Amino acid sequence: MTSYEAVLKQINVVPAGTIGVDRAITWLTDAKVIGVARDSRGHLELFLAGDELRPRTGTVKNAMHYHTWHRDTLPPLKANRICLPAMGHFDQVGAFIATELLREKADVYLGRAFAATEPLIELAIKRMEISESAVIGLTGELLLLDALCRRANDPQVGPLVQAWDGWRRSARDFAWDGTGIEIKTTTRSTSSHNIHGVHQIEPIPASDGTSGEARLLLVSIGLCQADVGAPAVSIPSLVESILNRLKATGANGLVDEFLSRVSVYGAESGIGYEHARMANEAPFTTTFNVTFVRGYDMADPAVEVLRRDDVVTHQHVDAQSVTFRVELPATINLKNPIVGTRAVVDMILSANC
Repeated sequence: MTSYEAVLKQINVVPAGTIGVDRAITWLTDAKVIGVARDSRGHLELFLAGDELRPRTGTVKNAMHYHTWHRDTLPPLKANRICLPAMGHFDQVGAFIATELLREKADVYLGRAFAATEPLIELAIKRMEISESAVIGLTGELLLLDALCRRANDPQVGPLVQAWDGWRRSARDFAWDGTGIEIKTTTRSTSSHNIHGVHQIEPIPASDGTSGEARLLLVSIGLCQADVGAPAVSIPSLVESILNRLKATGANGLVDEFLSRVSVYGAESGIGYEHARMANEAPFTTTFNVTFVRGYDMADPAVEVLRRDDVVTHQHVDAQSVTFRVELPATINLKNPIVGTRAVVDMILSANC
């Protein structure tokens, strides 16, 4: 029986593939049924050689592809390929899945072993997807906060960092001078975002003791993974930039509080980032290019989304529990959205509501 430690040791030394679809597969046993490889970005893939497998769950079905791989001196290889979520190359999860398959005798009975292991594969992939979402979300929020800090006057930097509330479950990611800012980050090519409660797309109304929000800006940020060596941003680089700005403006007293807040973001999904000891660890070393930044004025009637009034007429529905996806166009009208990091930041900082 091949142990988890032995499989992980094999996976850790698997090199990144060449450009394109070429793969150098490392087989975990002499039977050459369970193999591992990486694409050109270093993302781990599991290969299950043999007949096409039929996943029962949607999660695994989306992650698995059946291909015929052509080889120079050997007959073509038919294999099921499981593409694991990209963030951080999660070698340990890949090793866990491969070990379980081998434990179920996949070398001899691949179909039966896969059927027995699929629930574990589904749980592993779902957990990785949650972690991936947290990494992308934190990167987007830090990206905007860093841009605000670099653009703001020195006395504003400390209050801006304290105004960031997206590190915890809160009504709003960020609030500044009467403007609410909801930050949504995606790796899609469009401003497509999940909304959790209509409060995320409507200004908070005034109530006893609170002035509410005069307007709400939904900042849609698009990211894509950067090529190796290309100029890009990462969670460690953004945190370091914000820290430098705090120190340069005399707000040193906020450094520990800011780092503590960053470490809380995503902690419930097991992805909390501690800057002092995790700056060189995956998945936080993943680098991104910014593909777009758009600031949508959500009070604009031309923004056709579900509103509170659409929900409250149904007295047995909790408006805050409604979840849905918005597909916001790149252009709604000449004034909406505001396009570009600089323009969005200037609008937030110049607010005088």
